[in-house]
Amino acid sequence: MSKYSRELKLIIAKQCLGGKPSRKLASEFTISSRQIRYWTSVFAIHGTNAFLPTSHARNAKTKLQALKLMWTNDWSLTHTSAVLNLSSPGSLSLWLKTYNEAGLRGLECSSLGRTPMKSQPNTPAKPNNEMTLEELKEELAYLRAENAVLKKLEELEQTKRRQIKKKR
Repeated sequence: MSKYSRELKLIIAKQCLGGKPSRKLASEFTISSRQIRYWTSVFAIHGTNAFLPTSHARNAKTKLQALKLMWTNDWSLTHTSAVLNLSSPGSLSLWLKTYNEAGLRGLECSSLGRTPMKSQPNTPAKPNNEMTLEELKEELAYLRAENAVLKKLEELEQTKRRQIKKKR
């Protein structure tokens, strides 16, 4: 999902093409002037079809074609991204970096979203009478440390509350 709506991008790009300086628009909308200039170039190339979702990030073959397009025409990352109607030049930059590091295999899509958390091994807790003296000492040290952390956290919270009361 994009940080800025398609409609806002179109409005800003039209204003910039209409002659309003990108720096003035940047201060008005609190968006970087570089981003505004990029949106303007995308809109200048694609018109009303600008900022629509593209299928370039689907597979390694299309990513490689995008990189080859950039290399054969000697275009910059920004211009190539604008021609391909990508959301930002950063995605093309990332493709280039992964291609340089891992080749075509690096461009293959990995699973989308966050990586799943590593599951903690479920070791059933032993009853106290089955634990060795060393295991009992380790558990005691862990519990003491946990208790100390909780006490310190409570102390910090109380200090914060006292400071808030003093300010009132």
